[in-house]
Amino acid sequence: MNERTIAAAERALADFLQKTRRERDYFRGRLIQAENIPVPDQHMVTAAVNKLNWYLVEVNEIEGELEILREELEVYRAEQDTDQEEG
Repeated sequence: MNERTIAAAERALADFLQKTRRERDYFRGRLIQAENIPVPDQHMVTAAVNKLNWYLVEVNEIEGELEILREELEVYRAEQDTDQEEG
């Protein structure tokens, strides 16, 4: 993988991570609203809880992939520096 490919993948993952955080906050807000309803709509609450759990898993996976990409980028840059010194 070259540096541009890694940077593009990192940018895409960071954008997706930001989007999922916004959506997670939206569903968290729905849960708070549900607590204020005298008899909350259980379907809405259950859907929000399920969505929050899904986002939690997705965010953790994406953060892991982003960390791996950053490590690969550091290795790639180190290899490029070594090649330049030898050349």
